[in-house]
Amino acid sequence: MKNSIKQRLKNILNKVYLPFIYKISTFKPIVPGRVIFADSNTDDLPDSMELVYKNYLEKGYDVRLWVKDIRKLSFFGLFKFLTGFMADYATAEYVYICNYFLPVTSCGKRKGTKVIQLWHSCGMLKKFAYDAKEDISSLYHGSVTKNIDLITVSAPCCVPVFQKAFRLGDKEKEIVKATGVSRTDRFFDREFENSCKKELYDGYPEFRNKKLILWAPTFRGNASQARLVGEKGIEELIKKLPDDWAVIIKLHPHMKESLTNCKMPTYRLFACADILITDYSSLCFEYAFYGKPMIIYAPDFKEYTQGRGLYMDISEAGEVVTDPDKLYSACMDAYGRKSEKSRRLAEKYCASCDGHSTERIIKIAGEL
Repeated sequence: MKNSIKQRLKNILNKVYLPFIYKISTFKPIVPGRVIFADSNTDDLPDSMELVYKNYLEKGYDVRLWVKDIRKLSFFGLFKFLTGFMADYATAEYVYICNYFLPVTSCGKRKGTKVIQLWHSCGMLKKFAYDAKEDISSLYHGSVTKNIDLITVSAPCCVPVFQKAFRLGDKEKEIVKATGVSRTDRFFDREFENSCKKELYDGYPEFRNKKLILWAPTFRGNASQARLVGEKGIEELIKKLPDDWAVIIKLHPHMKESLTNCKMPTYRLFACADILITDYSSLCFEYAFYGKPMIIYAPDFKEYTQGRGLYMDISEAGEVVTDPDKLYSACMDAYGRKSEKSRRLAEKYCASCDGHSTERIIKIAGEL
């Protein structure tokens, strides 16, 4: 009942108030070079936006941030945030988002404004958007892709999946392009790799000279009611590991932070880890750039695949372990090996990621 009321209030806000603010703000002209980065899931600029943001900033554009974790805001705070965004949206030349951001879809936009969806993950692993009931409430009566001019994906094989998941019609399908994903440009920079290792060992000396396992699971359910699976199995693994091993725990931001034992961004830990343990997280595609082994620890594999579902065979990423008692031996077997599965995973699902995705995206956005 509570979620139903909240969704109805959101619908009123989206259909009445936000369009009104946008309309009155269009009395001002579009400002050439005004670029907005907007997200409602975090108080910091999302990793997916960082490189595009820096590029525009360095070129002297009028860059504006509308980034807030709206779950933490009071009603007045939310009201103020959305009002400010809509006023800027009405005068922006470019708007970048990297997740569902419904204010962008609340009303028709001006022809001079281009909206680019830098989707926050590579590949096509777990089902999302309209293919997953957990993602978009049945009470939401709108389109999450309305007004979007470009959706960036990591490989040609991902294009039809995104078109289907977002229910794009024949005239809309062309907005999905295999430009590569901006955030992956970092993985082609050796200096970036060295800086990650320095940051970890300087900030967390207990991990120096250790064989490192990174546990980075995704959440179950939806963002507002996220839950964790697999915690007990990892606890048992840690007890069994020799003293020269360590486990870095990085949970999804929607889950309890108390278990996380390293504050570094997850993507900066890929260069440092010897083995990744994940489940249905799209992080596997980014870790695959390093050619190191990963283990898919999914004790709820049958339930998950029959429920939310996957687009691909998860064993393409690594060994699938469903029994926590087999997790230790899987780690021992994987350590120190180059992973052919990781190499093939990156080649297939990140085929358009070549270290130049950011500049390509910005160029395409300018030509829209």
